[in-house]
Amino acid sequence: MTTTPVEVLSRAAQLGVKLGQRPSGKLTFDSADRCPPDFVATLQAFKQPLLALLGLPFVLVDSKAVGELLFFVQDERTKEALVEAGAEPWSIYTKDELRTLVAQNRIKPLTQAELRKVHDIKRTFGARIAE
Repeated sequence: MTTTPVEVLSRAAQLGVKLGQRPSGKLTFDSADRCPPDFVATLQAFKQPLLALLGLPFVLVDSKAVGELLFFVQDERTKEALVEAGAEPWSIYTKDELRTLVAQNRIKPLTQAELRKVHDIKRTFGARIAE
């Protein structure tokens, strides 16, 4: 199986390893004790793509409601860059999609089952959340 930059980023999150970058362009990671030696080699191999990803406006969220990692992104450009780096389009929620969900939640709070259903529909049909 081919590893993508997004898979490396997700694996770091699962391990509890926080990735970052210094202004000098160096890749940093916290919680080195949680980082197996083979994963350190993977981080080194994916340094440049990871630095590019870390420069994008997004947050990686471990959603208990839908049971998987999701990306909350600023805009379509960021979504496209994440898809190019290996993210599944249905796992990415743009700021506009999140605004729509928040507005709906204010009208009538969404249950976990409803959030899972929305996510499953997004995955199955390649759908987008619209106003």
